[in-house]
Amino acid sequence: MDPIQLWNAIKEDLRKTTSEFSFATFIDSLTPVAVVENENNTVTLQLTSNHEDVANEWQGDTSSYRESFIQSAMMATMSLNGQPTFVLPSVTYIEPQPTQLNFSSEQATTTSNETDDASALASNFITKATLNPEFRFDTFVSSDENREAYSVAQAVADNPGTQWNPLLIYGGVGLGKTHLMQSIGNAVLERSPEAKVKFITTEDFINDFTEALRRGPKATEAFKREYRSTDLLMVDDVQFLAGKEKIQEEFFNTFNAITRENNQIVLTSDKLPKEIPGLEMRLVTRFGQGYSANITKPDLPTRVAILRNKSEQENLNIPNDVIDEIAAAVDTNVRDLEGVFNQVVGKMRFSKAPITVETARAILETMSFKRQRAITVPIIQDTVATYFDVTVSDLNGKKRNKEIVVPRQIAMYLARELTQDSLPQIGRTFGGKDHTTVMHSTEKIEKQIAEDEQLQRQVGEIREKLRN
Repeated sequence: MDPIQLWNAIKEDLRKTTSEFSFATFIDSLTPVAVVENENNTVTLQLTSNHEDVANEWQGDTSSYRESFIQSAMMATMSLNGQPTFVLPSVTYIEPQPTQLNFSSEQATTTSNETDDASALASNFITKATLNPEFRFDTFVSSDENREAYSVAQAVADNPGTQWNPLLIYGGVGLGKTHLMQSIGNAVLERSPEAKVKFITTEDFINDFTEALRRGPKATEAFKREYRSTDLLMVDDVQFLAGKEKIQEEFFNTFNAITRENNQIVLTSDKLPKEIPGLEMRLVTRFGQGYSANITKPDLPTRVAILRNKSEQENLNIPNDVIDEIAAAVDTNVRDLEGVFNQVVGKMRFSKAPITVETARAILETMSFKRQRAITVPIIQDTVATYFDVTVSDLNGKKRNKEIVVPRQIAMYLARELTQDSLPQIGRTFGGKDHTTVMHSTEKIEKQIAEDEQLQRQVGEIREKLRN
């Protein structure tokens, strides 16, 4: 039985019953080593962890993960082999060897003509590594939803090449993935100026490799030496590797060379690796072996904080009501938010007229933004209750008749879609319901909308009422 194949199958089953944070920390971070057959017709899957606390969580019969593991292993072996096998977990702590970022002058000096020649050749065509000095941890405003990604990025910057390797930051366009990634690079260089830190886009990697192949074997060797000798490699937008087999093969080899030396890789993508069509499974597996951190749209308080932070950085006195107006109108992403802010700043600097809410609204209108009413769960409950002629108490209560259950499920579905509240937060607002109830309701309505035209129309009408 192949340990990697078995562990991947078990992980997929465990993912269904484990929170995202627990899965990433205590399950997905483990490395399968071997499958050992025992005398009593059972099997032990040997795994390792480079974090002692994670390994400790798996020790003993009282481990909170042991029973779930055994059940998932039964399902996994049934799927793989046609019959269930009793598999026991064995997790061993392996002390990581941290990346050495303190270089002596002798180490920093090239010792061979071969290396000199390769470096000189690489400098002729390989993209120069550049970091934006403004992209630092202290200039990144984190919402509660993005606190986890921020904390993991800081941990990677403090101890590169140890636990979270690679770190994958994923999310939509303009949400701050590149900012957070480059914050790691700037923090590492501030602490260890001699470290070899390289930031590139995936397009840069593709262009560099293509040019190296065009120039011949010496340039290709110089390319490999340049990329594989980095202490910290940061690659933006790895989803663009999809469908490029030759490039993926080289990236796979580069990835292995860097992590084998316990050096750090940080990646960004618009989605999880397994959701990228055309990405080879071996890369999906490698990208998922470290930590995947999601970045989401900033909520209203965070957007206000971002604008105030930028105002302070540029020593501008922008009225609070103007900042509030912009933050309420631009709810797409940080890039759009900063674009509107820059327009306001330009107006302040090149016009003698004072900046007012009316001025801000005019700028917003020219950029196709309009202030949105803040939609909250109580507003959704009121709107749904009015639409179906029931009470909010009915929605929050325990009645199970269809006239109440359907509006309740629709309200939960819309709360999940239109607010930033988490599943537990939504559940609490609906009379203390469990988060699994909210999840079931949203999934049920989502499925029925595709099949029931009347329900689709009802949800659309309620959504329109909420937005207007």
